[in-house]
Amino acid sequence: MLKDFRERKINKKKLIIAISILVFIVLLAIFSILYFRVPAVRIFFDKHLFRKNVTEGSLPYITTESNNVYAFNNNVLVQGENTLTFYNKNSTEKTSLNIKIMNPIVHINNNFLVMAEKGGQKVYLISNKNIVWEKEIEGNISNVYVNKNGYVGISVTNTTYKTILNLYNQDGSELFKIYRSNTYIMDFAISSDNQSLAIAEVDSTGAIVKSNVKIIDINTALKDSSNAVVYQTEAPSNSLVINIDYNKNNILACVYDDHIDVINNNSVKEITNFSNSNIIFADLNDMIIQVEKKTDSLFNSTYELQIINSETSETQYYSLEREPTAIKVFDNVIAINFGREALFINNNAWLIKHYTSYQEIQDISISGNLATIKLNDKIEILSL
Repeated sequence: MLKDFRERKINKKKLIIAISILVFIVLLAIFSILYFRVPAVRIFFDKHLFRKNVTEGSLPYITTESNNVYAFNNNVLVQGENTLTFYNKNSTEKTSLNIKIMNPIVHINNNFLVMAEKGGQKVYLISNKNIVWEKEIEGNISNVYVNKNGYVGISVTNTTYKTILNLYNQDGSELFKIYRSNTYIMDFAISSDNQSLAIAEVDSTGAIVKSNVKIIDINTALKDSSNAVVYQTEAPSNSLVINIDYNKNNILACVYDDHIDVINNNSVKEITNFSNSNIIFADLNDMIIQVEKKTDSLFNSTYELQIINSETSETQYYSLEREPTAIKVFDNVIAINFGREALFINNNAWLIKHYTSYQEIQDISISGNLATIKLNDKIEILSL
């Protein structure tokens, strides 16, 4: 009798444990479904359960008056007078480089950073904490680009041509030049396989603006740059091309002032037409990033961050309570600046961090797992 009673008691205990585990699994499954599929639920739990909120004063910081601050390869770079200083994520100074640039334009990709004097001649390619090469360019530098392998494009103006585009390999050897007498090169991009150079051009000499995008085969251009165009598309009249870039699969996205196109396998497809929506911002990282104003009233306006896959057109959404003052995109991260707070969202429309400050955020830079937040008197360093 006593043995049977003990066995029943043990079995009852096992049953309670089994039911508890089952209930936990069911609740976890329900939570996972809601968290992954319902943005409002995910935003609530990110804020109140996962504590993704951080505030000014709780992070490592660097005191500086410089406005030229960059997150690069999990370091913080501060541009001073003829000096580029590297700090780690804990705000400890690591090293510095002698960089003779006062008004920099910068492009970062993977482990490479290209920095040039805007309107000047000096340009540097930096990898990790070293200068790979430096050059003096004839003409006035207007734009720079580096791909993930260290191939560099530099456009210059104020020569006998409207624009000249110089292309260099990772060692700094010049591969070829592209000359334009009748058009301005607004933007350009180099594919990650080093095979293609895309150029966005604008002709504003006539009564209407004409924009076109050309794709140049780099290997062909090494022999004859004048006959290396493998694809060309012309935008509708008065469409102004603003920005182009390749994604990781070498599909080219093109942002115009009134629509966004994607070029893949020598075929163009329109992704967004701004006349059919109230798009207030558009940019590119590995995805197409845009913000749409959804409702507009005297007391309440709502906005939506839309993250579009350029291959499949699949779109992820993130609701915004008000209009951003600025947005920065890099790699897999979107930083949305609201003035005294900022959201850091990944390309899956998931919140990474929510930052709030007591003063206006002047600028944000992102690279890898690091973000710099420029305030009036300091730079705060946020690990993502």
